[in-house]
Amino acid sequence: MVWVIAGVGLVVIGMMAWLGFTRSFGATALSLMAGIGYVVSLACFLVSGAMILSRQPRNVIGWLLLIPGLAAPITELGNIWLGSLDPAPVTTDPWLWLLLWLTSWSWVLLIFPVFHLLLTLPSGTLLSRRWRWVVWLEGAMVVTMMSLSAFGSRFELLIDEEIVWAVPNPIGLTFLNSEFFAEGAAFESVWTVALLVVTVTCVAGFVLRFRRGSSDEREQLKWPLFAVALFGLVYGTAAAGTGIAPGGLADLLFGLSLAGIPVAIAIAVLRYRLYEIDRIISRTVSYAVVVALLAGVFFGVVALVSSFLPTESSDLAIAGSTLAVAALFNPLRSRIQKVVDRRFNRSHYDAQRVIQGFAGSLQGRADSEGIVEGWVGVVSETMQPSMVAIWVREGK
Repeated sequence: MVWVIAGVGLVVIGMMAWLGFTRSFGATALSLMAGIGYVVSLACFLVSGAMILSRQPRNVIGWLLLIPGLAAPITELGNIWLGSLDPAPVTTDPWLWLLLWLTSWSWVLLIFPVFHLLLTLPSGTLLSRRWRWVVWLEGAMVVTMMSLSAFGSRFELLIDEEIVWAVPNPIGLTFLNSEFFAEGAAFESVWTVALLVVTVTCVAGFVLRFRRGSSDEREQLKWPLFAVALFGLVYGTAAAGTGIAPGGLADLLFGLSLAGIPVAIAIAVLRYRLYEIDRIISRTVSYAVVVALLAGVFFGVVALVSSFLPTESSDLAIAGSTLAVAALFNPLRSRIQKVVDRRFNRSHYDAQRVIQGFAGSLQGRADSEGIVEGWVGVVSETMQPSMVAIWVREGK
């Protein structure tokens, strides 16, 4: 049943992608790639949730991943259909009312499951009963938004943050108008405070679980922590408007980094090769530092050479900068990797240091017993096995 639900969701995502592609025919390649990144992220939510539920049916983590993967494409398809209505509706029938109501509040299904994931990772249960008030607060906020959307004075179709058309709500209340939901109004202030409380509490619960958990649980939590940190870096960079990447490329990176969250959660819950996370973190950090330093060197050399050469020699400055970056890449990467390994991948760094020390001690040694004892010591220190056995063939 879980894979049937996921399959239906993937079909809906495919329909959304096809309609989006046909409607954006002639768009730039980067904008199309950005759409692909968004589609991939939704598919990752569905597949990751289905994988968890197929192996751990009672784990709520799987359902929390399925909700955004189903809600987002259904809402997007609804908005595409509503935007295609010509002429725009003046009144609402029951089915149109239901669709407008669903699209007006379904955005909460994208954020609150993520908040609740922080409280329940990786087992799917709360830290203790004392955290139930957070769940009640989350439920109250979702029910409040659903109720206010149902009785609002009118429904509005928003496309790219612009109102395309609006229709009155036949069961709407007059005081639930645009002024009630306006920025700076009482409801907006209360909602912001409640959302801040939920955010801080969920993050605090995640941190407490990481600090109090066992070594295995900490290894599990490193995966979603790394994915969320990477997503936050991409989202923060895009929100700051630094201009590091073009708009389409920034949207593509946003979608791919968002896809990393459900994938990392699935890896953490299913405990697949958890020991690799330290190596992945160290490699990510080291290559990010190397790229940043080499980018600084490249633009610095171009600016320096261009200041001494005429404008016509700009190609020469770029070629010289490229050669300088190519020459610095390997030595800079190796040095930075050693520094990062000492912080993020300490066990790998210590093991490599012990092995190198043992290899250096073999120079000039001929006694087999000393070599065997040294080898046993290296294996015990780096791999920590429960027992070690050595078979030595007798020479004739």
